[in-house]
Amino acid sequence: MKRLLLMMGMAMTVMAASSQIILWDGEDKDTNSDGGFWNRADPTVVDDNGNKCLKVTLKANPEGWDKEHCNAALPLGDVDFRNLRRMTMRIKMSINHNVLVKLVKDGDGGYSTGRWFWCGDADQWNILTFEFAAGPDSERITDTGNTVLEIWPFEDGGDALNNVGQTIYIDDIKMEGTMVDGRGILGLADNSLTGEVVVSGVIGKGSYQCTWNGDWHPESYNDYALLAAKLAPTATKLDVSSAARWDEDWDVIKSKCPSIEIVTEESSAVQSICTGHSDASIEVFSLSGQRVTNMNAKGIYIINGKKTVVR
Repeated sequence: MKRLLLMMGMAMTVMAASSQIILWDGEDKDTNSDGGFWNRADPTVVDDNGNKCLKVTLKANPEGWDKEHCNAALPLGDVDFRNLRRMTMRIKMSINHNVLVKLVKDGDGGYSTGRWFWCGDADQWNILTFEFAAGPDSERITDTGNTVLEIWPFEDGGDALNNVGQTIYIDDIKMEGTMVDGRGILGLADNSLTGEVVVSGVIGKGSYQCTWNGDWHPESYNDYALLAAKLAPTATKLDVSSAARWDEDWDVIKSKCPSIEIVTEESSAVQSICTGHSDASIEVFSLSGQRVTNMNAKGIYIINGKKTVVR
C-alpha cells in the first residue's frame, strides 16, 4: 500500500476534562508489567520521561508462526466501535512507516477490516487517527464483538519480519467522538436531542486519510455538524463545558436552533463570577491586570488566561 503523509489540524483551542472510552492508558498500569497486552512482542510498561507507556519489541516467533510476534495485541472485552467514529493512539517509533490496526472478531477468530495511518515523525510521539465509521459497508466496523485490537507498526507483510528487533512505544489508546449520556452520537437518531443536552467526549473538525479497498481516501469530519443533526430544533440548552473542543464552529447549531444557549467553561465562569459564587480555580482579571471578584459590567475580561467578552 502506498504511504501518504497525513495532514490534520489537531491543535485544541479549548481543552477540558472529557469523558471518552479509554482502551489503554499507561498511567494506571504497573511499571515492568505487560499492561494487560498479550505476550507477543515483549510488552512492558516503562517510564518515558515521566510518562508511563507501553514498550514493545518486535521479534520472530520462537515457534515459527509467521509474524505472530510482530504486533501488540490488546484484549478489549466488548467495545462498541460504531457510535464513536475515531480511535486515536500515541505512538513513537524510530522509522517513518504505516501503522496498521486490526480488530479480531469474537467467535470465528476472523478480522474486521484493517485501518492504516502514516507515522511520519521518527523518534517523536505521533497521534494516529483510525476511522471506523467511514468507507463502504463491506469494510466498515458496524457491530460489537471486537475482542482484540492488534497494532502492527510495520503492517503485516514482509516489512514486519524485516523490522524484528525494533522498539515501539504506545500510549493513550481511546475511542474519540462526541458523547451524550455516555453514548456516542453516531448511534442517536437525527433530531432526537431535546431540551437541555449535556455533551462530553470531544467536538472537533479535521481531515485525515482513511483506508479501504486497499487504497487511501481523504476524509474529513465535523462533529459540530454531526451534533447539529442530532439536535432537535426545539433544543434549549447545549452544555459543552466538559467536552474537549477544537476549531470551534457553532454556526450550524445556532442556525438550526436559533434560541439555544451554548454553555462552555468560559460562560460558566462568567455566570459564577457575576453571581459572586465562583470557585478558587476560576481566575478573572480586568485588562489592566486587577483581579475581579464580581463582574457587574460588560466588557473584556481575562478568565483563566483567556480573553472573554461579556455582553
